[in-house]
Amino acid sequence: MALSKNSIKFIKSLSTKKFRQKYNKFIVEGDKMIREILTQDNLTIDSIYATESWIETLDPSLSLPEHKTFKISLTELSRISSLKTPNQVLAVLEMPVLNIDESLLLNNYNLYLDNIQDPGNLGTIMRIADWFGIPQVFRSPGTVDLYNSKVIQSTMGAFLRVNSPVADLAEIVKSYSEIPVLGAVLDGENIFKTDYPGKGVIVIGNEGKGISEQNLSLLTKKISIPATHNTGAESLNAAVATGIICAELKNR
Repeated sequence: MALSKNSIKFIKSLSTKKFRQKYNKFIVEGDKMIREILTQDNLTIDSIYATESWIETLDPSLSLPEHKTFKISLTELSRISSLKTPNQVLAVLEMPVLNIDESLLLNNYNLYLDNIQDPGNLGTIMRIADWFGIPQVFRSPGTVDLYNSKVIQSTMGAFLRVNSPVADLAEIVKSYSEIPVLGAVLDGENIFKTDYPGKGVIVIGNEGKGISEQNLSLLTKKISIPATHNTGAESLNAAVATGIICAELKNR
């Protein structure tokens, strides 16, 4: 089936947040993630565009949605792909409704991302959370869109396994005042020596400005990753810092 101009225009439009929100849809590309999507019950597939070779190698236990799967050439796939080297399959999905999971909040460590702007950082942090068993990553209203194609690709499928609602930290604290709120700052307690509450919210600040003043006032504890020697570096990348903190939390 040849892709129509309208189909190409529609799919390409989903590369911008404005149209993702307008149509309530987003794009996922790549063999591994789409195979996992086919096993999910909580996602609604709008359409799948795949090469004949990909369809032929699909495990028989994974069924493609009837009347929603379109066989296209690699050339056609390149016209709708956001990747420099298109994979063999692309799916358009409806955005799921993501709400705060109270049970996850009250019984685990959760991350709160305060105005993270870089898509690669958000995607990597989602992947880190998935790796270390952090089941929920809150995104501030100013954090980059989870459904940005660069974010989705860099999560390597973690967005399917980690709950990531948009939330205001002040509202979380207001509703769950007993929850410890730890913030990663430059002048906090040494993460390798301090005590941890066993659950709570870990706040990771913006790449350049750190945690906002409003959210700093909500912290119950400040934590910091110490440098091992005098260095000219002012701080760590947000995703790198998150990985170190999560590893330390899980080692306790």
